[in-house]
Amino acid sequence: MTARRRLGAYARLTRLPAGLTVPGDIVAGAAAGGTPIGPRLLGPIASSLCLYWGGMALNDYVDREVDARERPERPVPSGAVSPAAALATAAALTAAGLGLTALAEGRRGLCTAVPLTAAIWTYDVLAKESPTAGPLVMAAARALDVLRGAGPGRLTTALPTALLSGLHTAGVTTLSRHEAVAGTRPGEGADSRQRPRGPDAPHGSRTRGSGLPGAGVTGAVGDGPGGATSPDAASLTGPDVGTAFTGPRPDPGADDLPGRRARHAVLRSLGASAAVTAGIGLAAKDTGRRHRIAAGGLALGFLAAAGAAPLAALRKPTPYRVRRAVAAGIRAMVPLQSALCAAAGRGGAGLALLAACAPARRLSRKVSLT
Repeated sequence: MTARRRLGAYARLTRLPAGLTVPGDIVAGAAAGGTPIGPRLLGPIASSLCLYWGGMALNDYVDREVDARERPERPVPSGAVSPAAALATAAALTAAGLGLTALAEGRRGLCTAVPLTAAIWTYDVLAKESPTAGPLVMAAARALDVLRGAGPGRLTTALPTALLSGLHTAGVTTLSRHEAVAGTRPGEGADSRQRPRGPDAPHGSRTRGSGLPGAGVTGAVGDGPGGATSPDAASLTGPDVGTAFTGPRPDPGADDLPGRRARHAVLRSLGASAAVTAGIGLAAKDTGRRHRIAAGGLALGFLAAAGAAPLAALRKPTPYRVRRAVAAGIRAMVPLQSALCAAAGRGGAGLALLAACAPARRLSRKVSLT
């Protein structure tokens, strides 16, 4: 493997573009806590980036067997990165994150960095299986990252901002559980695609990422523009609906169960986005008029960024559309952080954060966010 391909594999392992949502956590936390926004934040930002990317690498190591069935294009099941290398990457980045915290912030910084690390590893190793604990632990991780920016002694002041970030994260995490198993009724849409799961995932089995009974039969992957599939799922396509089943056709009502549950997850995600938007308005009520206007506009921008793709998935919850909704939710973290900064009276910092939107979108076309 060439050096360029190896670097590309590790970029996909760590979901490199998603790291652009991390600096805004620190800046939003500093704005909410009344902490000066300046060079002091570079240490926490660098540390949180390492912890975030380490958590992504750990995710792929833990999920390597499930990904071999559901996401074989990912670096570990495709052979681009070995399982041992993925685990070593996760450990090295985690150690680097904690080391940077100790160097830049001392013991006080470790008071939030250590719980953040614990939340990341708990989610990947233990909580991911649970439809309740998983989103809650992931929300806690994002909230703790925001609190890191506030600094010691100002955590209580920044707590509402951290909770709003956590609420959005919980909604996106809930939706992400349906990336590989959402579906529609057989014959619903000529551009849908199906893929057999193979003999190791028989009908009635539970998949790790979904928790949905019956998901072992098929999982729709297509429904891209013009019937194309998602770029990171090109290897998963198969025959059109109605010809993909290698065994007896399941009952149509039972086959629609993953789709109904995916729609419920989409509704919860949309509800979380709406609640966060309202929360931004409440948080901005004590700021000046100019900042209230900026916070309101940025909050509406967040709602549009977070809600458009889930609305499409609500109409037809194929994995392609659900993955797009999850990716949109991740990218929407940046306008959310911008709005939270404006709500705290730091409208200039909020507008500056929006500069990360364009690079994140461009990079996500090359490296999947999910």
